[in-house]
Order: sequence, then C-alpha cells, then structure tokens
Amino acid sequence: MQRIVDFLEGWVAYLLLPGLALLVGADVVLRYVLNLPLRWGNDVKELLLLLVVVGALPGVSLADQHIRVGLLDRLFRNRAGRLWVALRHLLTGMVAVAIAYAVLLMALDMYRYGDRAEMIAISFWPFAAFVTLAAALSALAEFVRAVRALKENR
Repeated sequence: MQRIVDFLEGWVAYLLLPGLALLVGADVVLRYVLNLPLRWGNDVKELLLLLVVVGALPGVSLADQHIRVGLLDRLFRNRAGRLWVALRHLLTGMVAVAIAYAVLLMALDMYRYGDRAEMIAISFWPFAAFVTLAAALSALAEFVRAVRALKENR
C-alpha cells in the first residue's frame, strides 16, 4: 500500500504540480502580456488541480493527517480512546467507500455519454476513474488504521 501511495504522490509532486505551475504561468503571460489567452487553459488547469488534490488523498489517510476536530477525543482515554480512534477510522473509510462508489457511477455515465471538457477534447471519465481509485485507496488505508487501532487494544 505504501508503494502505491508513494508512486501516486511522486507522480503528483514531480509531474503534475510543475506542469500546473508552468501552465498557469504561461497562461498569465499569454493572456495579460500578449493578449493571446489559451482557450483550453482553464479546462486543463481545473483537471490538473483535481489530480493534484485527489492524488494526495490516500497518502493523507495512510499518514493519519486528515484535518479533524477533536471535540470528543478528550472524553475517551486508554482503551476507550483507542476504540474511539478505530471507530473514527471506520467511519472515515465508509465515507471514502461511498465517495468511490458514487464517483464510479459518474465515471461510467461520463464514459457512456462521452462527457468532455468544453474547450478541448479531453474526456472526463479517466479523471473520475482516478478519483474513484484515490478514494478506494483512502478507504483501504482508513480500514488498515482502524484494524491497527483495535489491535493496540489487546
């Protein structure tokens, strides 16, 4: 699992993020200096930004770095605290499974109907499939963390 997450994060960090920065920079220069905007620039920027954000999701889950409000964390100590952590990871994993399933259905519809970007012929379904993969990996990471929390209870 860690290898897959490292691969995704490396791909995002070393390829997509610099590509997004170059595209934004080029679009700004072309638009405001030369008055030659990239018609397809916004579509591609939005899709790249989606890949950057979603590509980091499994790594955040695996490293237990999600932002959370710990209002109930102080109420539970020792064994109850570990059970609370396990429950929290199980709930987060179930939400990630629901997201993966919903986006998978959307990806199938996008493929069937040929949905694509407005200004450039890029199909949306591969991006939705990537979101599905990232959400599924995030769910798996959360379930692994829940099992680890339960094993610490013994």
